[in-house]
Amino acid sequence: MQDNKIRKQPFNSALLADITQSERGNYQDFLIDRPEGMTGFMLQLTTFGKGMVFDGERIFEVERGQLLLFSPQAVQHYQRQPESQFWHYKWIYFSPKPQWLKWLQWRDSSAGIYQLKLQDNQHLQEISQLFSKIADELNENQAISQELTESLLEYLLIKCFSAEQTKVNNSLDQRIVQVCSFINEQLAEPLEIDTLAQQVYLSSSRLSHLFKQQMGVSLVQYKEMQRITEAKKLLYFSNMSVSTIAKSIGYDDALYFSKVFKKHTALSPIQFRHLERNKNL
Repeated sequence: MQDNKIRKQPFNSALLADITQSERGNYQDFLIDRPEGMTGFMLQLTTFGKGMVFDGERIFEVERGQLLLFSPQAVQHYQRQPESQFWHYKWIYFSPKPQWLKWLQWRDSSAGIYQLKLQDNQHLQEISQLFSKIADELNENQAISQELTESLLEYLLIKCFSAEQTKVNNSLDQRIVQVCSFINEQLAEPLEIDTLAQQVYLSSSRLSHLFKQQMGVSLVQYKEMQRITEAKKLLYFSNMSVSTIAKSIGYDDALYFSKVFKKHTALSPIQFRHLERNKNL
């Protein structure tokens, strides 16, 4: 993907939203190129025409109804599909509150870019209107606008997550859904694959293979991800020590927990707590 007009637009606010109407030759017809991604999340909805996205490994097209969620540091390299006259998309850039993290765990991902195709037109219209409402509220100068905007964004994230879960649950083997529930209910307990397999009447090897096939990660990786998500919530909402949090989610060694946490967030638990609690001060 090459273009002689390239934008590396800086984002200095915690929450931004707009619509990009890229049409052949107009002022918004340029390539976005952020090879190191961004510090926050980017939610994007294609409403008209087609675009092309490069995730660092492959190129894929997006069209009307396509939702993309770019996670922090994920490559952002996209433009209008050359054969399409138009590509209109709405976008929101945001730094999530800890309580929003559970709504950002989509399963269909590649290189940190999560994808969801909205098939139902009514659902698409509702989500598209939320994008527009958030952008409108950001342009208001009223004191209550920020709180209203954040509430709208939380609702939008829940709606997107609900659509993603409906798609996933309709396609996932219900035994895998059941295993995910077991893991989430017992985060502090050791991962006993044999026990999980017995509960869903599969062999351990079959469960491991089926889980990786449908979830895109191994059982061990999935449990680790859920533990880190829970740790983020506790670091933000509680005053528990790092060692106490580590033990509450199954890590007896606080140093090892910190190492795993940093692998997922690029921050130590203490750095994460300080950064999140002081973000809006």
